[in-house]
Amino acid sequence: MSSPSRLYYIDNLRIFLISLVVLLHFNITYGAPGDWYYNESEAGMPEIIIQTMFNMTNQAFFMGMFFFISAYFTAASLKRKTTGKFIKDRLVRLGIPLVVFYFFLNPLTNFVHYYFIEHEAVTFVGFLTNPRAWGFGPMWFVETLLLFTVIYLVVFKREKTIKMNYPGTGKLVIGAIILGLSQYVIRMWLPVGWSMPFTNLQFPFFVQYIVLLVFGVIAYNNNWLEAISFKSAKRWFIFAQLMIWLVLPVVLYVGGKENGVEDFVGGGTWQSFAWAIWEQLVCVAMIIGLFGMAKKCFNRQGGLAKQLSGSAYGVYIIHPPVIVAISALFIGWQDINQLLKFIVLAPVALVACFTLSWLIRLVPGVKRVV
Repeated sequence: MSSPSRLYYIDNLRIFLISLVVLLHFNITYGAPGDWYYNESEAGMPEIIIQTMFNMTNQAFFMGMFFFISAYFTAASLKRKTTGKFIKDRLVRLGIPLVVFYFFLNPLTNFVHYYFIEHEAVTFVGFLTNPRAWGFGPMWFVETLLLFTVIYLVVFKREKTIKMNYPGTGKLVIGAIILGLSQYVIRMWLPVGWSMPFTNLQFPFFVQYIVLLVFGVIAYNNNWLEAISFKSAKRWFIFAQLMIWLVLPVVLYVGGKENGVEDFVGGGTWQSFAWAIWEQLVCVAMIIGLFGMAKKCFNRQGGLAKQLSGSAYGVYIIHPPVIVAISALFIGWQDINQLLKFIVLAPVALVACFTLSWLIRLVPGVKRVV
C-alpha cells in the first residue's frame, strides 16, 4: 500500500494506528469493556473509567482512519496499474493473510488460550481441524477491504472521478452529527458488541467505515490531504482533546453511575445517543488533526521507522496469538493491579509483535504479501 511519491507521514501514522490496535485488545484483556479471545479480569473503579476512555477514544477514530487510508491508496493503486494487476495484488495482499488467519492463526490463538491459560486437555491439531475454531477475528477489517475492492471496481470507473472541494468546518461538523445520528439509530437494534455471524463484521460501527471508505477515494481524487493546513489541524486536534479529556469523563460518570457502560452500547438511551455523536465528532477531529500535524512534523523516516512501518501490516495479522501468549506467560501476576499490569506489559506486547513481524518478513516471498 504505497503511493507514487512516498508519503512518510502516512507510513508513520500506520505505525501509530497499528500500535493502538494492539493496545486496545491488550487493554480488554486486563479489564476494559469489550470482546477478545481472553479476558483476565473486569476493572473496578476508578480504573474502569481510564480504560474505557482509552478504548472509546481509539474506537472513535482509528479503524475509520484505517479505512480512509486504505481507500485513498486503493484509488492511487488503480490509477497506476492495470485492472488485472490490481486485482492480483489485492488477492495476494488481502486474500492470502485472510486465509492464513482464518484457518491457522485463529485456531492457534484459541489453542494458546485454552491450553496454556485454561489448562484444558486440547491439542493444536484438534483446533486446526475443528471448524468452530476457525474465524476471522480482527481480520474482519481485511475481509471488508476485499469487499470494498470488488465494489470499487464495479462502481468507480477509471476515467470518472467525483469532484469535490475539501469541506469547511461547518460541513464537517454537520456531517459528523448526521453520521452519529445514523449510528445511534442502528444501535437501537444492533448494539455495540454485535457482529454478523461467521463474518465478524461489526455493523454498529459500519456507517462510519463505509463513509470514510468513500471519502478516502474522493480525498485522493481531489488532493484533500494537501488542503489540510497545520493551523487547522492543530485546532481540530485541540478540539478532540477537549472532547476526550473534559466531555467524555463527565458523560461516563453521569451516564454510568447505575449500569456502568451497559447503557452506552445501544437501545435508544441518552447515553447511546451521546456516545454516537461524541464518537463521530472525535473521529473527524482526530483524523484531520493527525493528518495535518503528521504531514508537518513527521514526514520523514529513519531506518527504525522504515522497519516499523514495513512490519505494521504483519503486526495486525499476527498480534492476536502474540498478545494472548504474553497474557499466558504473565498470568502469575495475579496480585498486581490490572491497569498497572496493562501499563507494564504494553511495551512488551508492542516490541514482541513488531519484532516477530519483522522476522517473518525476512522469509523469502513474505514481503510480497505483508
